Amino acid sequence: MIALRASDVLPKGKRPRLKPEDRPIYAQRRIMPSVEIRFPLPPSTNSLFANVVGRGRVKTTKYRAWRQQAVLLIDVQRPGRMAGPCDVVIYLPPFSGDLDNRVKPCLDAAVEAGVLADDGQRYVRRKTVEIDCAATDVRMVFTMPSIEEQDRAEIEVRARERQSVAHIAAALGLDEGHVRTVLAEVGQ
Repeated sequence: MIALRASDVLPKGKRPRLKPEDRPIYAQRRIMPSVEIRFPLPPSTNSLFANVVGRGRVKTTKYRAWRQQAVLLIDVQRPGRMAGPCDVVIYLPPFSGDLDNRVKPCLDAAVEAGVLADDGQRYVRRKTVEIDCAATDVRMVFTMPSIEEQDRAEIEVRARERQSVAHIAAALGLDEGHVRTVLAEVGQ
């Protein structure tokens, strides 16, 4: 019997959306406890979208060009990915304007490049923005919140016992991404 998926029979616009962590661009990257990426300063949030009659809000040409360039530059750096909730520090070069207007496109580029599964609160616990007076590009540093050494040891023992990631996470009260990160660090 041939098994069909919804994506095989439904028109393109009606296909079910993948969960953020199942997107190929994200899933193919190796899991790391810390990731650093660099790319050019994005345009202000005020110039990311335009209202177009009959189509609604669409990305501007300037934003699409910047985002494509940023994603390519990130991809060339071959960064890993964050498997679970993380903290992010965004270092911006000096510029005039509002700091908050530069954060959204930076996070969007990290998601599109597959460094983050999504930029929602489930994946980004804390974000800090700083101006780096010596910088010419944006630098983003993602770090996994620390896991107690006792939990790390317990994860390793349970993994050797062939317990599933979901089971280990539930038993220890951790996020599955944290468990995957610890296992990636120890090579299991």
